[in-house]
This record gives sequence, C-alpha cells and structure tokens, in this order.
Amino acid sequence: MLKKLVISTISILLFFSLVFSQNTKRDLTEKAYTLYQQGKFEKAIETAEKVVELEKSTQSKDTVSYVNALVNLARMKRGYIIELQNKVGEKNMFASERVELYKKISQIASETETLLRQALQLNETGGKAETAQTADIKSELALLLQNYNPTAAPTVESSRRRIDEAEKLLAESLLINEQVRGKEDDKTLFVVLQTGDFYLKYVNFEKALPYYERYIQTTENTHGKNYPELINALRPYASILFTTFQDKESADIVKRIEQITQKKEESKSDNLNFHLRSKDSVAFAVRVVQSFRSDTEGFRNKLKAEGRTLNRNNIDSSPKSIRVPVKVVIDENGKVIEAIADSKDERLRVRAEQEVSKWSVRPFSYNGVTRKMRGYLTWKFGSLLKTLRN
Repeated sequence: MLKKLVISTISILLFFSLVFSQNTKRDLTEKAYTLYQQGKFEKAIETAEKVVELEKSTQSKDTVSYVNALVNLARMKRGYIIELQNKVGEKNMFASERVELYKKISQIASETETLLRQALQLNETGGKAETAQTADIKSELALLLQNYNPTAAPTVESSRRRIDEAEKLLAESLLINEQVRGKEDDKTLFVVLQTGDFYLKYVNFEKALPYYERYIQTTENTHGKNYPELINALRPYASILFTTFQDKESADIVKRIEQITQKKEESKSDNLNFHLRSKDSVAFAVRVVQSFRSDTEGFRNKLKAEGRTLNRNNIDSSPKSIRVPVKVVIDENGKVIEAIADSKDERLRVRAEQEVSKWSVRPFSYNGVTRKMRGYLTWKFGSLLKTLRN
C-alpha cells in the first residue's frame, strides 16, 4: 500500500512538473516574440535561448517542440543580423567599429547555422525529412551558407563547398515544397525566386532565367499580372535581358514594373559584374588578395617591431587595395571587345583597360541562342599601386 502511494505521489509530482515546464516555455516564447517585435533583439534572443534549454532537457519526449524552439531562435538571430547589417551601412562610423560589427555578425551567423543544422538533423533522423518545416530549414540554411562564412580567411575551396551545399539545399527544399505544398503555393514560389537570386548572385544568367520565368508565370496565373510581389522577379529579369542586349524586351518589363508600382522605374544600366563568369578575373583577384594580405601582415609586423599599432597617423602609409570598375562589352564568343575604365587617374585607367581587354568571359547562351553581353569587370590590385605610380 505504501509503495503504491509513493508511486502515485511521484506520478502526480511529475505531472505537475511537466505542466509547469510547458507553461514556462509558453510564457518565455511569448515574451521572446514580444521583445523581438519591439526590436529588443538581444533580450529576445536571450529569452528564446532559455526556451531551447528547457526543450533540450525534454527533447526525448517532444522532439517537435525542441526543433520549433531551435528554428525560432535561429530566425531571431537572423533578424538581429539584418539589424546589425543596417548599422554597418550608417555614415560617420569609425572603421574599427565597423570591423567589430562585422565580427559580431559573423559570430551570430555561425551560431544561427549551428541551430539550423541541429534542427535539420533532428527532423531527418526523426522521420520528418519530407515536411514543410524541413523544406523551410533547408532554404534558410542555404541563405546563410551563401552569404556568410564562419572563418575570417576562407579558402577558395571552403567557399566553393558552401556554395555547392547551398545549391543542393535549395534544390532539395524546392522538391519537398512541390511535394508537400504544391508547385503553385506561395512558399514554394518563394524558394523558386530564392533559387533564381542564388544563380544571379554567381552571374549564372542561364540558370537564373528559368526560375524567374517560372515565378513570373505561375504568380501571374495565381494572383494576377499586377500582383506586387512580381516585382521581386521582374527587376532581375529585366536586368538580365538588358545585359544580354534584349533592350525591347527589357523595356517592356520595366513598363510592367511601373504599372504595378505606379512609379517611374530607374532606367536599366550595364551594372552586372562579370567577375565570376571570367576565370581570368577570378585568378587575378585571388593573386592580388594574397599579395595584399602578405603586404598588410608585413606592415603590421613592422609596426609591432617598432612598438606601434595601426592608427590614423600611420594609416596613410599602410598597403592600399584599389579597385577600378571597367565597363565592358562581351561578344558571342566571350571576348572583351570594348573596355572603358572608370578612373580619373589616367595611368590607372589605361592599365585597367589594357589588362581587362585580355580577359575572356564565359559566353551567354540560352535556349540555343547566343548573345552579346554588357556589364563590368573590376580590376583589383594592392601592392601594384606603388609600382604603377613610380
């Protein structure tokens, strides 16, 4: 009888402990959301972290709740990253302050990536690999991978691995979305648009175009031709058309944008950077960056040996990294047939134009049609500056 009473008492205590824990988690979650909406990101994150810790202790009983807590915390951190990025762009900020902000952003991004990877692993090992939440986690993780790097000096190989993983995650997210939500669902189309933006970032117009075209066509069918969200695809689509000398088609898209926004759209310009389409450009930039880092390290070591640090008094004598944008026209074979550097320094302008004219760019071909392209390439250099001006 006593044994049964003890067991009964323990069961009651466990029940009330569980109820208390659930109430605490609910209250903390609501508090975190309130703080987040008020723009109090650090306090919101601190509160959401408490929820994760509570969920962690009971994850064997409720994995779903634990994953939700991880995802909620990750999204709050991502929101904080956006807030910090806006601060980086503010004027009158000291360079040292900007550097510290970048470090903070990198750290938070790394923490966010860890949270999303943990949530993804729990879903995939817990029989929830083909769910809408898993699709969302994959697309959010892809966004982090392509925009942030956890190391201060990433190698070309490590950066490429992250890009490749982001591409894979987007493809998987899109497939799951199509299966779970349907091909015409707005969240599915969001990943379609995200994939188009992904390829545009890496100057792969050929792969970006079908995603933008799919987004535009499907969204028009679902929401009508004046749906405001269409602009997110119409603008990059018009830019690609203009870049590939499809001026009339680009102008028609611009008119559509103006009809939707009821505002004058800025005229298209040759503003797309062909850097990643040119192996010459990438190789040149890597060599310059390596040389610049070596010169910078040598300069800092020299100051250290003299018992000094880098400050406003000696910053003028430190190594400089110079960039000269060069407007170019690329023919159907990828050859640079026109190069006009944007620099007031005649020596820099002439040197940049001469060097860039030697480069070649992967030619544009879509649906079996090759076209010329217009945009720009950037001639970057650091240690070459003294040689050039002497």
